[in-house]
This record gives sequence, structure tokens and C-alpha cells, in this order.
Amino acid sequence: MELRDAIAKQPDLVVLWVMADNQINERTRVFIDEYGLRKHVRFLSDESSALIQRLGILRPNPEPVEAGVPHPTTFVLDREGIVRFVDAREDFHIWLDPSLVIEALAAIP
Repeated sequence: MELRDAIAKQPDLVVLWVMADNQINERTRVFIDEYGLRKHVRFLSDESSALIQRLGILRPNPEPVEAGVPHPTTFVLDREGIVRFVDAREDFHIWLDPSLVIEALAAIP
């Protein structure tokens, strides 16, 4: 099962996609639309990467194009805002296995 299938089965699930303000562009929006996730995904433009810094996921020593960009990070929170799962990666080429997110969602009481 793909992650998008699992998301589709969670009608009250909302994905908050936090990005550095310099990362949000039309290409980003097209990606979400291509996968039919628009009703589940909300974009948060993190001006000056303030939230990214507070979460401790800011990329150190970035290339100029990556300034303010976070490590690829996934948080799963329950309805009360309790963090149930976290995955942070330094290498954006290695994606999180969707089954881990599906398991985290299934484990939420």
C-alpha cells in the first residue's frame, strides 16, 4: 500500500508541510496536485526558517540555494498534538519508508 492510499483512508488527516519560504513555488504545488493530496496538505511558509530553527532541523553549512532549508523530517502527531513519530534525515536522497508512517498512523489511539 502506498502512503497516498493510506492518507486517503484517513478523512480527518491533515498533512502540514513546513517549508522554508524560499522553497515554496509552483513546482511544489504541482507535485501535491499530481498526487491528489491537496485536500489533505496545508503549506506553511516558514519565514526566515524560524520554526525550522526551533525544531533543530536546519541544515548546517548549506549551499546558497539551500539556505534556511530543513533536513527532511517527518513528524506524526495525534489529535492532541502529541508527537507519536519522528524521522529526520540528513540525506534528502534517502526517503522515509512509507510503511513506517502507515504504522505510526495505525498506532494512534
